[in-house]
Amino acid sequence: MTSLDPDYAQTHPVSADEKQFANALRTIMAGEVDEAELLLDSLARHAGDSLVRSASHVLLTATLQYQDKWRELAEIAPARVRDSLSTRDDGASVERWASAFKNVPRRQISFPASVVTLPLSISAAGTPMIQVVINGKPKQFWLDTGSSMSIVSSEVAAECGVQPLIADTLEVATTTGRAPARPSAIRRLELGGVSIQSATSMIVSSALMVIRSADIHESSPPVKIDGIIGFDIISQLNVQVDYEKGIVRLSRPVKSAAPLQRNFFWIGTPIVRLVSQGGIPLHFGLDTGSQETFAMDRLIDKVRVRTFLGDRKRIGGFAGLKEFRGRFIPDMRLSLRGTNLIFQKLLVFTPALSSFVALDGVLGSDAAKTGVMRIDAVNGVFSLDRQVPDQVTR
Repeated sequence: MTSLDPDYAQTHPVSADEKQFANALRTIMAGEVDEAELLLDSLARHAGDSLVRSASHVLLTATLQYQDKWRELAEIAPARVRDSLSTRDDGASVERWASAFKNVPRRQISFPASVVTLPLSISAAGTPMIQVVINGKPKQFWLDTGSSMSIVSSEVAAECGVQPLIADTLEVATTTGRAPARPSAIRRLELGGVSIQSATSMIVSSALMVIRSADIHESSPPVKIDGIIGFDIISQLNVQVDYEKGIVRLSRPVKSAAPLQRNFFWIGTPIVRLVSQGGIPLHFGLDTGSQETFAMDRLIDKVRVRTFLGDRKRIGGFAGLKEFRGRFIPDMRLSLRGTNLIFQKLLVFTPALSSFVALDGVLGSDAAKTGVMRIDAVNGVFSLDRQVPDQVTR
């Protein structure tokens, strides 16, 4: 199931609980989150297999978070974790954040009649950026699918009147470790003509809201970040990031009446399905805040590619820098909805983040920097459009 293959349960001997869990996973991947919520809640309560109960709880919390159902998540959390001291004390757990957000009114998004077009900026770390307005004050925020929630630096929060909801400091998990954060709610967040009221967010110290890119000289100051538009908001929009024209288009997502070949899923993290040259399905986390695409050890075992040791690599995140001797795949060719992706000298790296899904890699912002990236979470479609048949990302 961690390989996102629910059909396995139809062709192999499995228990009744495992078959039900496979049905729930299939329902999530089909975008039917309400039905998945009911199936997972039943399994988390009544499954005889403790592993199925635990996995169902993990996916149930992810499904509730995706729907912005913090009150419901806060209500089920005590019953699920009362016997798990480690989960209860985990400051980065969804349950702890749910307790802080449970009284925040449900997020409301208003769309104008026409498509919103915003200028696109690229940070020194290669991340797409747009101007946002927080409680009437303009700021530059990253568009970062790798962050499950939106983030505001402490300086911007103080300037814009975004107050912590509770006195306790919790944690946010990043690629390179963890960072302290405080739950908050932005009263009014505007992305051009798109207006969002009551947007839950995390306040992170401005001292930590910096990142150093591998392409920036060590003597240069780190890149400062005002804040991040996370996947909690991106998933509610139809987003087109046009790197070639330097614009971002935002519009109201419309559920397609015709069945689509879904290749984009939210299972605690946004996941893109790619296909290897040999026809093997691969699952990459989508992280537009990552400066480069990288593979994980699991991919090497699945597609049997050779690697080599290269130069030292530095990976940056809110929680600091990781430096190590890099291992690389010399050449990797993958397919994404008919678009050929060619990665040269693809880094092999295992981040500090954990996920229910056994990821094969992470798709970073470099994969789309010369074309159009389309993110439509409502219809489960992610694409990279090019004017030429092939692309070379590095």
